[in-house]
Amino acid sequence: MKHRTVWLIGLAALIALGATCTQAQEPVRGIVHVTGDLYRAQDNNHFTAFLVTPEGIILTDPINNDFAEWLRTELDARFGAPVRYVVYSHSDFDHASGGAVFADTAEFVGHENMRDAELNENVHPPTMYYSDRHTIALGGKSVQMIHPGPAHSDNMSIIRFPEENALFVVDIISLKRVPFQALPGYDHEVLMAEMRMVEAMNAGIVIPGHGDIGTTADVRDHRHYLEEMHAAVSEGIAAGRTLAEMQESITMDAYSDWASFDEWRALNIEGMYNYLTSE
Repeated sequence: MKHRTVWLIGLAALIALGATCTQAQEPVRGIVHVTGDLYRAQDNNHFTAFLVTPEGIILTDPINNDFAEWLRTELDARFGAPVRYVVYSHSDFDHASGGAVFADTAEFVGHENMRDAELNENVHPPTMYYSDRHTIALGGKSVQMIHPGPAHSDNMSIIRFPEENALFVVDIISLKRVPFQALPGYDHEVLMAEMRMVEAMNAGIVIPGHGDIGTTADVRDHRHYLEEMHAAVSEGIAAGRTLAEMQESITMDAYSDWASFDEWRALNIEGMYNYLTSE
């Protein structure tokens, strides 16, 4: 009986562990109202946005196949409206996958440089392309696609919702979060120009592809973070300090409450150092 009791306890523990693992693998998903007819949808740490109109929905990045299937079900249940347009922020598979879920009702719009991009097999190619700026009109609403330049991706689009005074901006900025790890593909002058372009739009609401919703002031703060780090690392290089010394001394304390600060600050400095010493 004692051995059977121990076995049952062990079995219960394994079942509990399995349930915990299953729960841990469940994606974090949801839809929140932003303003007017504009909404934001989440799939773990990726986000998209969509605008509901009387003639259908304009959706930004579909993110991935599973999420797109989930989102289509939610849109049908909540709004009873089809997706008429899928507008891509850029071609990276972790944002652009899953569009085929909406292919029976939607046009797909991307920057013209997506023609030459190596698209992941799960990315539905655009059916329409634009070069500099493009406006989509649907159900008395409009959405603008604006090409900011080559930072992060040469087929990047900023999605603007004029009536809602909102922007959807992916990967070229973070809001209240330090930039990603060692700043892959970083080009300071190009990125600063694109951030100033975003700031000049003076949106009341800025929706990033990762992290929290913010405002134009948060975009400005992100630019200041990179400008301050650029200046500090430039000064350190001129003074002959090593990367390790700069990672110790450039503390960026004013931004210590930002997400991923403890994990990525030193990596940010490494990325800036690599960028400045490779010029």
